[in-house]
Amino acid sequence: MLRRLLSPLCLISLLGLPLCGQEPQHWTERRNLGFEGPVRSALTTVERPNPDPRPQEQRRLMAQANPDWAVFDLQGRRIEFASASSRDGFEAISKCTFQADGARVCTDSTGRTQETQREEITLPDGSREVTYLRSSKVDNREVTRFDEKGNASSRNYDNSGRLTSEDSILPNGDDEWKIYDESGRIVQNQQTRESNDKTRFDRWSYDSDGQLVWHLALNSDGELLSYWYKVGYEPKVSSSGSLGICRRGLCVEYKFDKQGSGRMEKTVQHTSGEGNLEPDSEEHYNLEGVMDEKTEIKYARDAHRNWTSRTVFVWDATSNRMIEVERDTRAIDYY
Repeated sequence: MLRRLLSPLCLISLLGLPLCGQEPQHWTERRNLGFEGPVRSALTTVERPNPDPRPQEQRRLMAQANPDWAVFDLQGRRIEFASASSRDGFEAISKCTFQADGARVCTDSTGRTQETQREEITLPDGSREVTYLRSSKVDNREVTRFDEKGNASSRNYDNSGRLTSEDSILPNGDDEWKIYDESGRIVQNQQTRESNDKTRFDRWSYDSDGQLVWHLALNSDGELLSYWYKVGYEPKVSSSGSLGICRRGLCVEYKFDKQGSGRMEKTVQHTSGEGNLEPDSEEHYNLEGVMDEKTEIKYARDAHRNWTSRTVFVWDATSNRMIEVERDTRAIDYY
């Protein structure tokens, strides 16, 4: 089923495979950043042998990286990281400690301190409530409930207790996602249905008046089967114009034109099973369906399958050549 807390290119697995091509494992902050094994620290340095041939205002595929630094404890929590960096290096380094109550206190190199905490409780009806705090004040809250089939429905609230979004399973099995404005009015309502043979799914989106504004149908290869758009409709939130699938080896995303023309741009991402955090190549197709960007990334990996070096190539439309624009080296230390 659809889960919008994931990145846009990792929205749904139609084939019942683990999302993003990853096997189910215990979550840690270290794994969430794409590291495998008992990584203690990782230092990433960046070299740019050639300028990026793409015009700055037309770059949609962002394969390049900035210098990075991270240290993890034995539990996989970040205890030191580059909290700000640029193309030239680190701007600030933060170091973190964990209190007995679970609070995380991070202080950067400028002396600024921030305290965050995650509190999870089980309610009498079996629901799970997770509260995120910043400097001992509620930042946001999520309540998850489960039906008799084990399907999860969740509600998200802001720091004032206002309902901001809701994700639920309808009686017919469709997945429904609602976004609310500050007055409590629904500004977006999306519903997704997966076919019985799991080779097709449809999504419908409705405006605040309950009127259908667009519909899409895709197959398991990310191919567009049909679509309809209410010309002139401009979504109030950016996520209302995107639809994607992600399965092992392939991620596809479509996005409607923000101006309400009904045309779509498309991004395709290919992987070799390492998950969509580490693509092998990407292509972007403009509103006319013409490929206008392409990147390729080649990796060298260690025994834990973490990359230790990678090379980024970008397609130059003028010369029709792939240009090497970046070389990244990552020094990894293990426990």
